[in-house]
Amino acid sequence: MSPIALAPARDTTTHLLSATGNGFIIYLNGHYFLMQMTSLPTTGTVWNARFYAGNVTGSSGSYAFVPAIRPPAVPGLRAQGSFSGATFDSTTVSTAQLAKVHTVPDPYYVTNAFEQTTTDKVLRFVNLPSECIIRVYSLSGVLVQVLPFHDATGGAETQWNLRNRNNQVVASGVYFYHVETPDGKTKIGRFTIVNFAQ
Repeated sequence: MSPIALAPARDTTTHLLSATGNGFIIYLNGHYFLMQMTSLPTTGTVWNARFYAGNVTGSSGSYAFVPAIRPPAVPGLRAQGSFSGATFDSTTVSTAQLAKVHTVPDPYYVTNAFEQTTTDKVLRFVNLPSECIIRVYSLSGVLVQVLPFHDATGGAETQWNLRNRNNQVVASGVYFYHVETPDGKTKIGRFTIVNFAQ
């Protein structure tokens, strides 16, 4: 132990300080710690070091801590990263994405688990692009329903209540759907409805 001088952080006249007691310096994690003690620790004393990055503010009895990013323990160490990405464009769709569009359930048989009541029927179109128009046709080519779809978050699914443009529940049979995107791509598929409750 050697004579050391401790002073408040606001003291700007450090060169005029005189010794306030005995102590020693510990160098840990790239920082010097000045310890002032009346005597050396007894043999077997265990100290635990906890490191916090930030500033302690306030005065005695009302301290506050403002955290900050911890500086690296290795002098000159720095982390460097690069990021790349693409801008989402809801008006363009890949052929592979469009190929995943299909109906659930298929075949539709009287009712399914999506429905809340016996009169509310639900057929879902899934894996849709973010913008498209779905047209449903009967086997004879009659336009049954038009379902515009828009989801700026990237596409998902929409549902059809199995009613035609006159708000009537459609008959059992095979139907075709035609999905058209703003950039001109199309997907044609078919599904079957077995609907006894008409």
